[in-house]
Amino acid sequence: MRKLLATVAITTALAAAAGPSQAAVNLIDAAYGAGAGSFELGAFTPRGSGMANFQSLTSGATTVTGWTVGGVGVDWLSTPAYAAQDGVHAIDLGYYDSGAGSIATSIATVVGATYSLTFYAAAVPGFPAYTNAGHVSAGSLTSQAFAPPFSALNDFANQVYTPYAFNFTALGTTTAISFSADSIFTGYGPVIDQVSVQLLSLPGGVPEPSAWTLMIGGFGLAGAALRRKRSARWSA
Repeated sequence: MRKLLATVAITTALAAAAGPSQAAVNLIDAAYGAGAGSFELGAFTPRGSGMANFQSLTSGATTVTGWTVGGVGVDWLSTPAYAAQDGVHAIDLGYYDSGAGSIATSIATVVGATYSLTFYAAAVPGFPAYTNAGHVSAGSLTSQAFAPPFSALNDFANQVYTPYAFNFTALGTTTAISFSADSIFTGYGPVIDQVSVQLLSLPGGVPEPSAWTLMIGGFGLAGAALRRKRSARWSA
């Protein structure tokens, strides 16, 4: 019983020392650079200052590192005029000159593996003509709707972000993650930020590699501790 307790204690201590960061790898950041999932990378050139502190990007643009714009276009927002959930930038899926836009990225995946997709979304605060409805797609997650609640009227600098989380199964060795606005009659919203994709399990329910590392490492430390205990007994 003491040996069993020692094994459990050592394995638990190893997992605690490693921390949750080993499992929390954003595959978008890993593919394109830290901050890519939050639209922080790229050459930002705003229209102007104040409420013009955004850059309009038309269909086909790859200005935001790791992402490709679709639909009519999107607006790349920046603080302090527009709130961001993470960093200084966010993406408004409604294009400045009115129309529904989209933005997408692609990452390498394992066919049949399960992934988590998390992001934050905000409704542009303002008039009823603004929209808060959009859709997200990734692998087996096909056109999932989301619609964050509206923020205080015209308080762009403090627009409220709502967290969203979905799981999907990879259908190929490359998976596209895309976001799109629903309404073609507005140039505002919804806004998205801090997009993250993480591996949950490999095909067949096998834990992700970092989990195996913790398990194997824990068994190794436990075995070493037991061997030292036996040696001490013999030497005595």
